[in-house]
Amino acid sequence: MRCGLAYAAGMDASGQRRGDLLAGSAMGLALLVATAALLPVPYVSLGPGSVHDTLGRKDGEPVLTITGRETHPTTGSLHLTTVSVAGGPGSELALPELLSAWVDPDVSLLRREQLYGRDETAEQADEQGAAEMTGSQEAAKVAALAELGIDVEEGLVVARAAPGTVEEGLRRGDVLLSAEGEPVSEVADLRGAVAGAGAGGELSLLVRRDGRETEVRAPVQEGPDGSPRLGVVLSPYVMPFEVEFALADVIGPSAGLMFALAVVDRLTPGAMTGGRQVAGTGSISPDGQVGVIGGLRQKLIGAREAGVEFFLAPAAECAEVAGVVPDGLRLVPVSTLGEARRAVEAIGRGEVDDLPRCPG
Repeated sequence: MRCGLAYAAGMDASGQRRGDLLAGSAMGLALLVATAALLPVPYVSLGPGSVHDTLGRKDGEPVLTITGRETHPTTGSLHLTTVSVAGGPGSELALPELLSAWVDPDVSLLRREQLYGRDETAEQADEQGAAEMTGSQEAAKVAALAELGIDVEEGLVVARAAPGTVEEGLRRGDVLLSAEGEPVSEVADLRGAVAGAGAGGELSLLVRRDGRETEVRAPVQEGPDGSPRLGVVLSPYVMPFEVEFALADVIGPSAGLMFALAVVDRLTPGAMTGGRQVAGTGSISPDGQVGVIGGLRQKLIGAREAGVEFFLAPAAECAEVAGVVPDGLRLVPVSTLGEARRAVEAIGRGEVDDLPRCPG
């Protein structure tokens, strides 16, 4: 009887041990899966982003403000387009997000190093993007004025404070003339003086401010990479009148073309678009060349979702979007600001049959 009880008890104990083992394995597997789901993956997703009318308002403020020159009322829209990026420095994708992006036809996946440096931080990425946006705006101003035959002087001008800093000693619009008594006309001239002062030091600068020469002392700050800097973003152009863009939450260089078109529209009589909805993308050089950008397919989708009819894009990227342009959206390839201006003017006149098309 005891043996029978012992046998029966032994069977129960063995079954319990097997159950414990299976339960433990399941819990371990679940923990492993949960942990893997939280681990970052080395990819970045690009999805359709927002659109912003460069002729309109953002947060109650005009996107484009021109002071010191006659401007003209206009109608219609010249939208810049953006891409929603997930997975960059400080916001790494987890496995579930990667899988969700992989099955979404509107989203593209890139390896992280295709967009960012190996050890790039969120602060460095933000600073780089902000600098690219400032550069695109400055180039757009120069290109637009050149398109209209307005001369622009070259020089070093304080465009704004660098991200995470304040303008100390220097002010926006200051034209730098000399540093420590030595003339400066380009960034390379200034770099040696800044390095000589070192982070924590001061630099003696002669600037032109409001038409008068003024001496200022500017503190040299430490940048995200540890190198010394003045804490301002400089433009190589002295504008004959003030042109300002207000889009603090948009970064990168791809809005240059649409910024330039907005300036041209506001400085010329009549509505360039004829009241139509036009969007676009493309970097711009000071001489008006339209450069390639990233995320074109996502920008097309975002524009169509916003009700846009026509989309200006770099002609060099026609092959990238062959067969994927959303229904109801007309893609217009352009290579220069002049071509883009003529295309928008044709749209405004209703002459759309002869607009440029991508080959094929």
